Amino acid sequence: MKQLLFGLGVLLRNSLVKSDHADLSSFVGSLHPGVIQCSWKIREGTKWLIDSKFNSALFLRIRDISGDGTSASLIIETTTSQNNAEIPLPTDSGRVLLELGYKAEGGGFITLEYIVYDLGVKKIETPKYVDWFQTESSNIHQEMYELGRRSLAFGGSEERMA
Repeated sequence: MKQLLFGLGVLLRNSLVKSDHADLSSFVGSLHPGVIQCSWKIREGTKWLIDSKFNSALFLRIRDISGDGTSASLIIETTTSQNNAEIPLPTDSGRVLLELGYKAEGGGFITLEYIVYDLGVKKIETPKYVDWFQTESSNIHQEMYELGRRSLAFGGSEERMA
């Protein structure tokens, strides 16, 4: 935790010292069928922090935030030396959150930039059967009898009576 606070302190100091606007960050996504093409630029101080403390690992994370109970998500790992990537969409409708960030030591995700996409009304498919169980055939008892009889060398009770 001390290292993280130290790194954030260095970032704050660097941002106060540099008052020019040349060190701005940006995050842009271009929506295409089935994928989002992303490009970004991160601040030099942030890049230094991720390079030194988090092994240059930068992540793109996309999640379904439609609020309907689904939890479709995807994470792609990249590095601070890259400035673009392509990430597939986990769903074709609803709302998705695209984040650029890094993972902290405890495994938490630290978001640097984000974009929310509204892909339209969530398409909910109604199930074919209201009941979760499949419908049984009308002659299920005969089928079970024949399945059970395969392993026996002798016939069923109706053959003994004859």
